[in-house]
Amino acid sequence: MGSACSRDPPATAKDEPQFSGNVGYDTVDTPNSNNSCLLAVKFVSGEKIRVFKYVSDKDDWSICHEIPVGGIFRTLIVQQYMLFIDWVDARRICCYDTTTRAIRTLDPFKEDVFRYYFAAEFQNKLYLFADVEDKRKVHVWDPAKDRWSEAPKLNVGRVHAAAVSHRGYLYVAGGSKSFPHNTELRSVERYDPRGRSWKRCADLVQARCAAGLVSAGAFLYIVGGECSEIPTNMVERYDAQLNKWTQLMCMEIPKHYPACAYYNNCLLACGGPAIDQDCKIVEEFNEAENKWRRRNSMPTQGPYSYMIVTPAWLRQLESLN
Repeated sequence: MGSACSRDPPATAKDEPQFSGNVGYDTVDTPNSNNSCLLAVKFVSGEKIRVFKYVSDKDDWSICHEIPVGGIFRTLIVQQYMLFIDWVDARRICCYDTTTRAIRTLDPFKEDVFRYYFAAEFQNKLYLFADVEDKRKVHVWDPAKDRWSEAPKLNVGRVHAAAVSHRGYLYVAGGSKSFPHNTELRSVERYDPRGRSWKRCADLVQARCAAGLVSAGAFLYIVGGECSEIPTNMVERYDAQLNKWTQLMCMEIPKHYPACAYYNNCLLACGGPAIDQDCKIVEEFNEAENKWRRRNSMPTQGPYSYMIVTPAWLRQLESLN
């Protein structure tokens, strides 16, 4: 059963989203296991950050690197950098250079600039959302210049949303109008860097915040999240060609802030930010069979981030051991 909550009513015919049929000028599909590697980054307060790599023929995870940074973080990769962003307010952003082992802190903002933020890598830059003064603001860090700037504002201000790069666009989906929750959104928009503008896309079937958003081949998937502070197991797929979200088979376990990835032609979802038994559970969705199944669990409890990297990127990381 999926969550019954549905907020942020869909657009009426009068304000139907204006959407172009152009599905993306970067049409390279998400890579799979023959030319990519799957990593999981574990982050627990007071412990070193541990990076695990997935060994597909054994359906197992092994530690491939440790980073001496303590705290509770989400992880993003931007070029050769691993960025660890403070879980709650992004006050602390640690930057780990995988070519030099250098660790430094990016801290260009005043103390209270972010709350309940969300972030994404897009075109080799970090996009950071949910400025407390204006939830429509978009801050961008360019590693080549080591400088922050602002991108055009979102159409809808939001926190606890999900963002991902997909086929030449940056998508933002769901979230909530404020915190605490109970103001979940169904709205979705995407950023076109050529026109430097955000355009509305079709609304989600299910309003939600704290969800996972994954670029998966030709499609986007939104996974889990929360509605009225209750974790949901609902999953939807977005077809940009049709500008339509479709509800899929629900996961076994409801998940908020799930760690998600698309790997070996399958969608993977792992626990949420809480340190409990469910965080070890990895589920895999095979769309051809329309079925979720359990994979081998993560080796230890704790919140994780998933990411897909090239073999060369992984070799560089392991060379630092």
